[in-house]
Amino acid sequence: MDKSFSTSQSKSKKTGRSGNAFLLKAIAMPALMVLFCIFFSSVAQAQDKIIQKNGKEIKAKVLGTDSQYIRYKRFDNPTGPDYFLFRSDVLKIEYENGKTETQTEPEKVTQEPARKTPVNTETLERKIAKYQKRSMTFLTAGSVAIVAGAITILKLTGDYNKYKTAVQGTNDSYTTWYQTNYKTAPPAADLQKQESFSAFASPGIYGGAAALIGGLALDLIGLRNMQLAQKARTELASKQKELSWQPFYDASYQTTGLKIALSF
Repeated sequence: MDKSFSTSQSKSKKTGRSGNAFLLKAIAMPALMVLFCIFFSSVAQAQDKIIQKNGKEIKAKVLGTDSQYIRYKRFDNPTGPDYFLFRSDVLKIEYENGKTETQTEPEKVTQEPARKTPVNTETLERKIAKYQKRSMTFLTAGSVAIVAGAITILKLTGDYNKYKTAVQGTNDSYTTWYQTNYKTAPPAADLQKQESFSAFASPGIYGGAAALIGGLALDLIGLRNMQLAQKARTELASKQKELSWQPFYDASYQTTGLKIALSF
C-alpha cells in the first residue's frame, strides 16, 4: 500500500473525529444551559409567598396555619426562628405547588370590645377635686357663720344683762326715795318696766340665730362633700390597683410577627 495514501486516509479520519466532537459540543452547551436555567428556575419558584393586605409580600416556607395565626420561616433563612402573622392581616398565601389560599374570614370585631376598657381615672380625680373644693368652701363658710352668730348672741346677751341691771338699779333708787318721802311703796306704774330679751335684742338676735342655723347647715353640706371625696378616693385607689394588675394585649405591630406585651 502506498504510504501517501495511508497518511491521507489517517488525516481524513482525524479531521472527521474533530468535526464530530465540535458538533457535539455545539449541541451540548445550549442544552446544558437550558437544563441549568430550568433547574434554578424550579428552585427559585420552590417557595411560598405570603401576601399581606398592605401589599407587602413575604417569601417564606409556611409551616402551619390555624384560625388566628400563620407560622412560617423566612425563605432566605430556612434555619432561623419561626415567625407568626395574624390571619386577619393576610390577603392570600401562594404555595410552591401552585395552590392559593385566600383569606375569606371577616375580621372579628367582637374581640376589641371584649378587651377590658381601661378605667378613666381622670373622672374620679376630677370628682375628688370638686368634692374637696366644695367641702372646704362650705365648711369655711359654715364655721364663719357659726362664729358670727355666736358672737352676736353673746354680745346681745351681755348687753341685755347690763340693761336689766341698770333698770333694777333705777327702780331700787326710786323705791328708796319714794318710801323715804311717802312712807309707802311706790305704785307699780311708776316703776320702769323691763323689756323681754327678744324685744331688747331684736332684730340682731334673729340675725345671730339665722347665722347659727345657716352655719350648721353649711357645715353639714361640707361634711357630706368630704364623705363623697373620701368615697371617690377609695374607688380611685381600687381602680388603680385593678389597672396595675390588668394585662393587656398590644396589637400595634403585626406586620412582621407576633408581639405580646404584658403590663403589671
